[in-house]
Amino acid sequence: MIVVTAATPFETAWISSQLVRRRPVAVGKFTALRGRLGTVPVLVLHSGAGKTNAAHGATLLLEKFRPAIVLLIGCGGAYRRSGMTPGDLAIASEEIFGDEGVITPQGWRSTQYMKLPLLRKGKQSFYNTFPMDRKIVNKAVKVLQGFIPQTGPFVTVSEVTGTQEKADEMEKRFRGICENMEGAAVAQICTLYGIPMLEIRGISNLVKQRNKREWKLSAAARVSQEAARDLILHWKDFL
Repeated sequence: MIVVTAATPFETAWISSQLVRRRPVAVGKFTALRGRLGTVPVLVLHSGAGKTNAAHGATLLLEKFRPAIVLLIGCGGAYRRSGMTPGDLAIASEEIFGDEGVITPQGWRSTQYMKLPLLRKGKQSFYNTFPMDRKIVNKAVKVLQGFIPQTGPFVTVSEVTGTQEKADEMEKRFRGICENMEGAAVAQICTLYGIPMLEIRGISNLVKQRNKREWKLSAAARVSQEAARDLILHWKDFL
């Protein structure tokens, strides 16, 4: 089974409509949709916006199911130096918690500076950064070459960047290509449970001075869902 999850119904509506043999499935207090794309069993769940909702939904899914992979999809904002524009597709090479850490007189410092790992697994400690499986990312890029995806670090924040000054600060700090509100939380839970994750987001806007008139949410949501569908239909290429 492949799990597809996103923050909102808007970001899962189209791919849900592509499932055959659809039926609702209880997942904790949520209702997911189970069906098939081609020959692949798929479960689609929108868990709500933000880190807490995303981590809660991911935990429920991984406690109840043992998916081959979790596909996190949806919309995201592109940092300026990425070169991406609304409607483009981005794939995470790693997920970074952008808010966790401490503000010092010398500026922001990560949880590693605090010697406070967010996750310990065996002998490995994870601080702000959770890497994706490089082989899976590379295969996804190959499958999705028609979308011309860009790959790089994603940054997960609680406070969405809405000024040019803050955008420049965050981009310089993390060298990220895409900002979102859920990815690092899902990556942490998937790492804990030992389940691979792939995050693919459509770009809805540039991370800069907030101007909703420039956003392309529908195009961003659609391209991420179309990419997820293509990945699922080519799942045998990942085995």
